[in-house]
This record gives sequence, structure tokens and C-alpha cells, in this order.
Amino acid sequence: MTDPRPPGDVVVFPGQGSQRTGMAADYHREFETVRRTFAEASDVVGEDLRRICFEPDPRLHLTEFTQPCVLTAEVAAYRVAVAEFGLRARYFGGHSLGEYTALVAAGALPFAEAVSLVRARGALMQQAVPAGQGSMAALLLDDVADSGAVDVALATGLEVANVNSPVQIVVSGAVENLERAREALARSHPSLTFVRLKVSAPFHSSAMRPAEDEFAAELARHASRLRPDRAAAVTSNYTGDFHEPAALMSNLVRQITGPVRWLENMRTLAGTGEGQVFEIGPRAALAKFFRAYGRTAIPVTNLAEAATLLSPGRVGRAPELSTATGGGQPVAAGGSLPDLTPAELTPGRLGDPGFRADHGVRWAYVVGGLAPGVTSPRLVIRLAGAGLLGYLGVDGLDPAQIKAAVGEVRAGVPAGAPWGVSVAHDPHHPALAARTIDLLRRLDVNRLEAIGFTDDITELVGYRLAGLRLVDGRPRPARRLLARVSRPEVARLFLGPPPTAVVDLLRERGVLTTDEARLAAYLPVADDVCVDASATGQPNETSLLPGIRRLRDRIAADHGWPAGSRVGVAGELGTPEVVAAAFVLGADFVLTGALNMCTPEAGASALAKDMLADAGVGDFATAPAYHTFEAGGRVAVLRRGLFFPSRADKLHQLYQSHTGGDMDPAERERIEKQFFGRGFDEVWAEIAADHAGWDQEEIRRAERDGRLRFALLCRWYLREAARRAMVGDIGDRLNFLIPGGPAVGAFNDAVRGTVLEKWADRHVDRVAEFLMLGAAAVVAGHWQSVQPAG
Repeated sequence: MTDPRPPGDVVVFPGQGSQRTGMAADYHREFETVRRTFAEASDVVGEDLRRICFEPDPRLHLTEFTQPCVLTAEVAAYRVAVAEFGLRARYFGGHSLGEYTALVAAGALPFAEAVSLVRARGALMQQAVPAGQGSMAALLLDDVADSGAVDVALATGLEVANVNSPVQIVVSGAVENLERAREALARSHPSLTFVRLKVSAPFHSSAMRPAEDEFAAELARHASRLRPDRAAAVTSNYTGDFHEPAALMSNLVRQITGPVRWLENMRTLAGTGEGQVFEIGPRAALAKFFRAYGRTAIPVTNLAEAATLLSPGRVGRAPELSTATGGGQPVAAGGSLPDLTPAELTPGRLGDPGFRADHGVRWAYVVGGLAPGVTSPRLVIRLAGAGLLGYLGVDGLDPAQIKAAVGEVRAGVPAGAPWGVSVAHDPHHPALAARTIDLLRRLDVNRLEAIGFTDDITELVGYRLAGLRLVDGRPRPARRLLARVSRPEVARLFLGPPPTAVVDLLRERGVLTTDEARLAAYLPVADDVCVDASATGQPNETSLLPGIRRLRDRIAADHGWPAGSRVGVAGELGTPEVVAAAFVLGADFVLTGALNMCTPEAGASALAKDMLADAGVGDFATAPAYHTFEAGGRVAVLRRGLFFPSRADKLHQLYQSHTGGDMDPAERERIEKQFFGRGFDEVWAEIAADHAGWDQEEIRRAERDGRLRFALLCRWYLREAARRAMVGDIGDRLNFLIPGGPAVGAFNDAVRGTVLEKWADRHVDRVAEFLMLGAAAVVAGHWQSVQPAG
């Protein structure tokens, strides 16, 4: 069979720390090429690497043996991927030790030479510093490089060892300095997570200088057998760019003491615009870094995953749509799966039945509210007509516009059809959300999606509980609340009953009656909690979902409730396979967002839709977020063909260094002309005159605080960039803020060659059908494959 994947996939390999007992044993049992690979490496090392890798052996964690073992396991797995599953890679990368695997895979370094080199490298690194005198630690924080945390660590005598992702930097040095840094960072950056790594030496630091000098001599002895020209397809940890053949040997030497510039490696690999990224190794150590960067890497850590993910025709393939439809709905190519009843194929079997019943919807599928351009009245009306739930986006609308949009939806949806409104919390203008929630309550909107609420939930509690009553002996709220959360501690706010102090305050204000306040303790704050960690730097949604489900169950049990909130998931849901995986992991419902911008019903401009529908998985980045600009919050946006992400980053960098009125005149002029399109003073006058859209107390403070004033100017640019994209002025396209992440690119790839390839044909309900029908087919297919024969 011909592999339908185009050439040009990227393969990356993890380094030391990814080792595990039993690694590659499954490959070894099945393939002669793997057995030959291990035999060749064992001859070079003079030890039976099978015993060290496959059986409990303490030597697996001694650097001298760890490095040849990991290299051998990775090369063996890669050879199988090529020979058995047809993987064709054009570019390669590896983290630290993994760079040597990448060089072998690219043909730049013979395998036997690589085994010999990493054995020597490991021994020299192990000997450079007495055991226990040095170590390493990971610093985890959003935009950690710009947070000042690294400066605090360096001041204690540590050195940067790895720049792994936008949210992780590893430092290296003496044990006592690591402890000093931990204490200092606890004071200066209380939200930072400090993780000591399980290593016995300060790798990638100046302490490795003795190892570097001796390794240079060892590498020189192998120089004649290297193929530096082939290294041009491999990224260098030392430079962050592809290897220059002439500098290959010096870069490998410098890598021992220099920091691993992995973030730059990812940028370089993503910049190739090639196919998918696969991580081949004993553990999935690099996929989380790619995710934090905004790119998907598919981990292949064992033979079963290789067979599933690398088989020709299976990688990245959604159940394809036929070029014709029946009954106005897309159908899976080739018809239904054999030996399955129709019930087993329906999307109505996915998710929580209570979700469908409470909301009166066909499927446990939601379109969340983002900017008004994403979830417009037309979009919500179309979904409601299809029996699906959508939330109207009203962020940035004034009260009159909100009333008009709600009225348009109410007039357009069938009687009793499901719909709601989305409200985003603005930490700079908290009264705005409060006024909007109060308005929606008065407009009798009975479903609300809450985004970004992390502490004060008073207005949300009032919205949900006003009108609470007993029905058949159980409390029933008059309104439904869905809360999006990105962290377990925020989820806890919505999974439990409302705080007593909040209920008492609402009763005193007259929002709740005494009976309503009494019943408040018998149900959670939110009916539905949606896990959405996209662009936050937090663990991804699939990592958070099981833990938040368990938290939900514990809270419900503690309060004696028969059931707690439903827990769903949002984020990178761009293909049927990923949606299916979310349901298999236990999601009660799924929520999609930015990919619905590429629909005829979305209010965005045709130009913005064209750009988004043409994007690939690697065409996205993160940029400063409007609501959390000063705190360093990020949001996923389209990068391809736009200057907005880099310009927004530049503004945030200037804000961090800005003290008020001290900007270089040339820099100011460039920003006014290229970014804002008008002068700072003109923008400030617009902000000050907009009493509805900006907090007036904050404006008064900004008149006295130059740094705060600059922050408001920057936030204006973020808001304006989104408006420009909605309007679609082609003359200002470089400054467009177009929301979206890799899931949009994955969707574009999945529907290529089908009736949904053009956004003009992607009606929002057909997008839902493609994802949910496909997910049901995926789940049913996997269910069938594990059933006993006969």
C-alpha cells in the first residue's frame, strides 16, 4: 500500500531522563532489526544492553550506561518506524542526548560511532562533578523567561541549562545554590513551581568544562566517519538552528556546557512548514513542550502506539466525508462499520445523558462563546435549529448591543430550543461582567457560560440561585451555568456549593430569598464545568480531566449529593479522533471554539476566515491576552501571514521595562505608525471617552501612573487588532488578531478533499456533525476491535 502521507514529517527524540525499565523490549521480541541493533550496541559497550534495558538494573540510571541505552532504544524504534510503518522524515531534532539519535536517524553519524561517543560522553559527564554536589531544577511559570524568575535564580550562582518551552526553564548548579534559589523564588514569584530533577550532576553548565575538553578529543577520533552534510537536517541544541555542517563537531562539544535551546529548536522545526511531528522515545518527554509552544507532537513510546499512529493511512486521518451527502448530513466514507448496530454508531451515545436531557440537545456538544465575531446570533440560531447548544459571545458589546443580539437570537430560534450567552470576566473592569450578568438575568436568559472567573463568583451565584425551588423534593435552579476552568483550584469553586458568605451577602442584598439561600447548600455552583487549559501553560486538558472528575466525585460524596457537576473538555478538539479520545477519557461533553470562526454563520470578515481556513497545524502561536495582559496571560492566535503576535509580544516587553514616559522617541513613533495607526495621545483620548468599555477609576489612576497608562494603550491595541480582523480591512491585515490554535489546522487537514474543505460550506451544524459522527465511528471501531471473536 502506498503511504498517503506526504514526505516531510519531523521526528524528535527525548534525552536522558526518558529511560524506563523494559524500554524497547516489545520491539525486540517482534523484529530482527531491533535484535541486531541491540547486539551491535552491546558489542561497542562491552555490556549486554538488553539486560540493562529490559530487566531491573541500577545501571540504567548511571549516566555512563543511561546514554547508550536510551540511544539504542530510540534508534531501534526509529528503524522499525521506517522499515515497518513507512515513516518518512525530512527533519530531525533531539533534546540533549537525543540530538545524537537525531544525527543517526539523519545519516550524519553511524550508529556504532554514536554508541561509542555517548558512552564516553556519559562517563565524562558523570566524572566531571562528584556525585551529590550538583543538580538541576525546573522553573515552571507562564512566560517564565520574561518573568524575572531566571534573574533571581542566576543571582544565586545557578546557570540556565535548558530553555524547554515558554513555561519551563531548567537551571543547573551546586546543590546549596539550588536551595537558595528555591527560597528566593518562593518569596519573589510565589506562583512559580520549582521542581528538583532526579539527576546527580549539574549538566549543561560550566561545571561540565572538564568533560567538554576531554570529549573534544574523543570526538576528533571519530571525525572521519561523520557525514556533516547530512546534519543540515538536524537542529542543534547549542545554536537552536539547523546544524551548519562545518560547525557540527564544535557544536556537539559546546552542547555539554551550553544550555539546550529547545524552544529555539521547536521554532526552527515548526518553521519548516512540513508535516506532522512525532516524538519517538521511551517516554513522552517532549510533547508537552511542543504543546506549550502551540504545536502538536505525537508521542510514540511503544510498539502498540507505533502500530496505531504510524501505520499508513492512519496518521492524522479523520473519518473522511464522501463528496456527496445524504439528508443534508455528512456520512463516513465507505458507509457504516460492519457488525455494529445503528445505536452503536450514533453520537447520541457519547457523553452524559443528563447533559442532553437538561439542555434539551441531541448531542453532548457545545459551541462556546468567544468574541462576537465567533459566536454571532446567526451561529447560535443555526445550532439551536439543529438541536445543539451554542453560547452567544457578547464580550465588548454595550448594553444596547447585548439587548439587540439577545433579541435577535430569541426571535430566530425555535420555541424551547437550547441557547445561552457567554460572559468573560475582565479583571481590569470587574463591574462590567457584573452589569452584564444582571442584564442577562433581567432579559430572562436562562443559560450562561462563564469564562475567566477565578475568585469572585458572587454575581454568578446570584444568577444561578435566584428562582431556586424544590421540585419533587430536590432543588432545581431556574438557570443553568457552565463554567470554563483551567486549574483544579478554580474548578473547586464551581464544583462545590456556593460559599456561605456569598449566599448571605446575596440574601442581604435581596437577590436571594431566605428559602433560596437555605437550598443553596444542596447543589454545586455550576451545572457544567468545562476543562480548558489552552494557551495557559498549564497541563493539557486530557491531563486535567481525570483529576477534576475525581475532585467532582469527592465533593459530591462529601456533601451527600447523588451526582455532582458534569465535567466536559475544550481545547484542541479539531478532529474526530481527538473528540473520541475526550469521550473515552470520561468527558461528559465537549466544547469547540475558534474552529467555528471558519463558518458562514460566524460574524468575522471573509478575509479572516480565508486566512484561518488556509492555516496548517504549525501556523499558530500564542500572544499576550487582553484580559490578563499585565500578568503575562497568553491566548492562542493565528501566526501565519501576520505581524500581530510579534508586535503584541513587543508591546508586552516594553510594558515590562516601561516606567512611564521614558520610551525612546523613535520606538514610540514606530509603534504609533506601524502598530496603532495613530498617535498615543489620540488613542488615549478614545479610551478616556469610552465610559462603557473602560473602567473609569482605572483611567483616573492611569492619568497619574505612566506605566498603567501604557498598559491601557497596549490593551487597546489588542482589542483593536481583534476588531480589525472582524471588519477585514485588507490594508491592515498585518495587525489582525485572529483567535485559533493547532486544532483549527488539524480540522483543515482532516476535511481537505471533502465537501467541508471551503469555509463557505462549513455550516456550524455540519462541523458538529463531522466531529461527532466521526468520533462515534472511531469509538465504535475501537470497541469492535477489542470484542472477542464469535
